[in-house]
Amino acid sequence: MARKIGSRYTAHQVIGRGSAGTVWLGEGPEGPVAIKLLREDLASDQVLVGRFVQERTALTSLDHPRVVGVHDLVVDGDDLALVMELVHGSDLRARLDREGPLTPQAAVSVVADVAEGLAVAHAAGIVHRDVKPENILLDQASSPGPGGAPRAKLSDFGIARLVDAPRRTRATRIIGTPDYLAPEVIEGLEPRAAVDIYALATVLYELLAGFTPFGGGHTGAVLRRHVTETVAPLPGLPEELWRVVAQCLSKAPASRLRASELAARLRELLPSLAGLPVLSVSHPDAPPAAYPAEYDDEDADDRDGSDDGRERRAPGDRVGVGPGGGAGSGPAAGGRRRRGPAVPLVPGAQPDSSRDTHTSLRRPSPEELVAFADASRQERAARAGRKDGGHRHAGAKRSGAGAAVRRRRRLLAAALALLVVAGAAGAYKAFAGDSPGPAGKPSQDGRHSAPGSRGTRAASAATLGQAPVAGKLDSTAPPAAVPLPGWTAWATAPAPPVPLVSGLRAVDLDGTAYVFGTDADGYIRYLTRGATAFGGWGKLTGIQVTGEPAAVALPDGRLRLFARGTDGLVYQRTLVQGRWSDSAWGKLDGGMRVDSPPAAAVHGDRIDLVARIGSDLATTSYSGSGAWSVWQTVGTAGRITGAPALVAESSGRIDAFVLPAGGGPVLRTQAVNGLWRPAQPVTGVTATGAGARPEAVQTAGGAQYVFAASGAEAAGSAGGALWTSGTLPGAAGEPAACTDATGVALFLRTAAGGVAYAHTR
Repeated sequence: MARKIGSRYTAHQVIGRGSAGTVWLGEGPEGPVAIKLLREDLASDQVLVGRFVQERTALTSLDHPRVVGVHDLVVDGDDLALVMELVHGSDLRARLDREGPLTPQAAVSVVADVAEGLAVAHAAGIVHRDVKPENILLDQASSPGPGGAPRAKLSDFGIARLVDAPRRTRATRIIGTPDYLAPEVIEGLEPRAAVDIYALATVLYELLAGFTPFGGGHTGAVLRRHVTETVAPLPGLPEELWRVVAQCLSKAPASRLRASELAARLRELLPSLAGLPVLSVSHPDAPPAAYPAEYDDEDADDRDGSDDGRERRAPGDRVGVGPGGGAGSGPAAGGRRRRGPAVPLVPGAQPDSSRDTHTSLRRPSPEELVAFADASRQERAARAGRKDGGHRHAGAKRSGAGAAVRRRRRLLAAALALLVVAGAAGAYKAFAGDSPGPAGKPSQDGRHSAPGSRGTRAASAATLGQAPVAGKLDSTAPPAAVPLPGWTAWATAPAPPVPLVSGLRAVDLDGTAYVFGTDADGYIRYLTRGATAFGGWGKLTGIQVTGEPAAVALPDGRLRLFARGTDGLVYQRTLVQGRWSDSAWGKLDGGMRVDSPPAAAVHGDRIDLVARIGSDLATTSYSGSGAWSVWQTVGTAGRITGAPALVAESSGRIDAFVLPAGGGPVLRTQAVNGLWRPAQPVTGVTATGAGARPEAVQTAGGAQYVFAASGAEAAGSAGGALWTSGTLPGAAGEPAACTDATGVALFLRTAAGGVAYAHTR
C-alpha cells in the first residue's frame, strides 16, 4: 500500500529490509526514486535526527556517476528517510553468490569504479565506513566496462555515520562489518579515508578469490587476523596487480594508496588483464572456536552484568562451529568450517549477508590484542620449516605445543569467548528492529513472494527478487512430433506512412488483427486486418519508444498495449471499443527500467510481462484490480540477450522464449503454478544479433510455433520438449504471430520497413 513520505514523495512497495529500516520503491517530483525509511526508534532519537539534518548538505552534494546519489533527506514526524537514486540491477553480493569470482579484468573494472566514487567522497570529507559487496550496486542500464563487467555504483554513503550517533554507541564499540574492518578501527583509532581503501582492497581480493583474506570462523578470530596477520599472494595473479592489493591491505593506514591513486593504478592495469581467466584458488579452512566449559552465554557487555537469559548451548551450536554440519563438523572432529564471505554474529545463526551490517561490535582491549598477537606468533613459529602447498591461513592446525603454549591457548580462548558473546549481544540489539515480512505472504496481485524472501537485502536501489523455481520438469515429451503448419502465399500490406524500424507484435481482438511496430521517429504505428482485407494505419503519440510494443487481448474485449519508453520504463495504454481510452500513457508500478522491449501474455484476468534486465530474464504480473508485482529474475533462463517472447494458456502456465547470451538455439523456460522449470532448447531456431528476438504463439489446441527473423521455424507441444524444425518458404524478416478463429496469422517486417502477411492453410 502506498504511503506519503513528507510532502513530495510517495512510497509504493517495500523492496528490501535490514537492521536500519526498509527500502521502498517510490515516486518523487522528478520520477522514480528509492526511499530508505529508517526505523521508528531511530527517528525518535533527537541526537540522531539533529545529525541527520546536519549531514543533508554533505550527502546530497555527492554527485558522481559511480555513487548512488542521495536526492533528499526527509524528517517528517516519525518518518526519517533518505531519498536516493533508483538503480536497476543487483548488488555485488548477489552477483558473487550467483556466479562466483570474476575474471581479473572484470574485478579490477568494478573496483576502479568504486574507487572513483570514493575519491569524490573523500575529497568532500566523507568517509563511507562500510564498503562491502552489499553496498556496491551493478548498474545494468549502463554499457558494460572492460571484461564485460557491469558498471558499479557505491551506495549507502553516510548511513554508518548517521546511525553511529554519540548516544547510540560507546567508545568501546566498532561500527562496520568484520570481514572488511581496517586494523586501526579495531585498535580504536578514528576512522579516516584509509579505512575505505582497506575495505575496498578486501572486496577486490574477494572478487578474485571468492573469499575474503581474513574472514571465516568467529568474530574474534576475524578481528585478530586483521590486526596480526599478513595475507599471502593469490596464485596466478599478475605481480603488478598483487602489489596494488597488498599495498592497500597494509596494516599502516599511511602506506595505503589514496582512492584517486587506486582508481588510476587499476585503470592502467586493465589492458594487461584482458583474457585472463578466473583464478583457481583453494578455499582455506578456518580454525575451530574454543569455549571454556563453564561459559554460559552471559553477555559480557550487559550494562548490569547479569545473564541475558538465553539458554545454554552445546559447543557445536555456538558461533564459528557450524551447527548442522553433519559428521565431523563438531569440536570433537576438529570443528573446521569453510571460510566464507560472511561472519555470523548471532549465536547459532547461519551467515546472512542480506542484513544491514552497520553492526555494533565490542572493541578488544589492548591486553586482548596483545594476546591475539602472541597467539599468532606462536602459530607462525609452529609453522616454521613446514612445507604447505595450499593457500591456507596462518590459523592452520598446529602441533607440538608445550605447556606454555597450552596456557596461552586457554587464556586466548577465554578472551575470545567474551569477545564473541559481546559481538553477538551487540548484533542481537542492532537487529532487534529488523522485522522482515513473512515469507510466502501473498502480494496484491495474488502471487506469493519467492522462497527466501525473508531477509531481503536492504539495498539503496531497486534490486530484483528471484522468481521461485522447480527442480525438474513434470511433463514428458509428446508421443509424436507436432507437424509444421502449411502457409498461404505471402501478401503485402499497405505501406506505413513512415518506414518501421523495429520488429512487429500482433494480437487478435474479436476477429480483427492489430499489428504494431515503431517508426523511425520513435512513435508506435499500428495496422488492422479483418477477415479478408487490411485497414489503414494508425499512430500513437505521447511517448517515444524503443523496440516493438507488446499487446494482449483481455476477456472483456479491451486491448492492452505495453511499450518501453526511451527512458527504459514500461508504459501502457488501453483500447476500448476501437478507441484508445485516453491520450496519456501510464507507467507500470515500481518504476523498474528494462533493457529490452517487453513481451506480454494473458490468461483470465491476469497479465504477465517479461523483459530483459541486464542479462537476466525478468517477470512481473497483474491480476484483477491489484497492483503490478515486484519484478523478479528467472534464474532458470540463464544469461540472455536480445528480447524475449511469451505465450500463456488458460491453465495458468506461461512459456518464455529467450536467446542465450552465449549463442545457440532459442531456449524455452516454463512457469507452472508459479514455479519456473529448467530451460530447454528449441531445436532448429536460432536468433542472432544484439536486438534479436524470437517470436512464439500457442494455438487453442496446445501446439506452439516459434519463429526467428532468419526464417527458421519450429513446431512443438506445450507439454513436451520435442520440436519439428523447418524454414519459412519465400520470405524472411522480423516476425509477429497471433492466433485467430481459423489458425495462425504471421506478419513480417520487410527490409523496406513494410509488412508482409501469411496465414496457416
